[in-house]
Amino acid sequence: MRKHLPYSLDDDTAAEKYVRTALRLSQRGNWTALLASNRVVQTYRMLRRIESGALQIRVHHYEAIESAEADRDAGLISAANYAEKYREYAEWRQRSVGFDSVLRQYLDMAIDQVWMIRRDTVAESLRQALLKLAIAVAEHREAHCGEESLADTALWARLELLPWPTVAGVERLVLADAVAAERLRHGPARRASEKPVEFDGLPVFGDTVDVVDLLLDITDCAQPACARTELAELWEQRNADLTVPVAVEATTRPKVNCSAGRLPKSLRLLERLGLISRVSYDTYAEVVVTDRARLVDLRRQWDEQHFGLDDLRP
Repeated sequence: MRKHLPYSLDDDTAAEKYVRTALRLSQRGNWTALLASNRVVQTYRMLRRIESGALQIRVHHYEAIESAEADRDAGLISAANYAEKYREYAEWRQRSVGFDSVLRQYLDMAIDQVWMIRRDTVAESLRQALLKLAIAVAEHREAHCGEESLADTALWARLELLPWPTVAGVERLVLADAVAAERLRHGPARRASEKPVEFDGLPVFGDTVDVVDLLLDITDCAQPACARTELAELWEQRNADLTVPVAVEATTRPKVNCSAGRLPKSLRLLERLGLISRVSYDTYAEVVVTDRARLVDLRRQWDEQHFGLDDLRP
């Protein structure tokens, strides 16, 4: 489980110091947090800053050894003095090569993450709009089974031919299969299942994966936070069949929401796993997705084990 970072998103001074420490051989850890979707842009800036500083140091050392060589040739320093300077330069260069390789490794990882964030924000929106349209068409056709219009039939026939990429982008489905899989995910099968999956050493049940679905639906890479009230309202809408009248006093008492305690419990578990954080203000509370990629991994793992489905969405 990754640790929380001890600095804010607007504190680049502390961020640079922390990233420099994380690059050291004896301190090389917590990169899961540094490369999380809500932190990776800042981490990338710090790595670029460190790279720029390393380049300036490299130029300084190179110019210094060239100057020493010129001084030796001009008789200003002895050959032994130059040899000592060159030995120190060679030792620094060896350390520098090792540091540069580590820096490049994490820069490449950060670049990939930043690129995905900036690219997938638009791509994800387009995919979700298309999937929602296809689901709406499928439900409309079912509601008018045998009486659908020619336009309905033609539209669905066209949608059936569209390819739908999985997250890995290797296997591709037709959109109709994606619709069927997505409707299966949103059905009662998840919360009815009593078989959890193990994720980072903790058992995760279907209720929690339903919360993951909602979080991925109402947030994205650019806007990772959502209001706690909005999440609660959508959760109750999705689990409306769990809100039932009290048997004895149904006419005099309000409905009891059997799912009310499940949302806070799921959020606590997701926070414990380091996937979200909950922030409270005086009059406002929000849920922040701190590691979108691992939320997707959790949903994929659950769906593959219970439905045999690959994840269709980022």
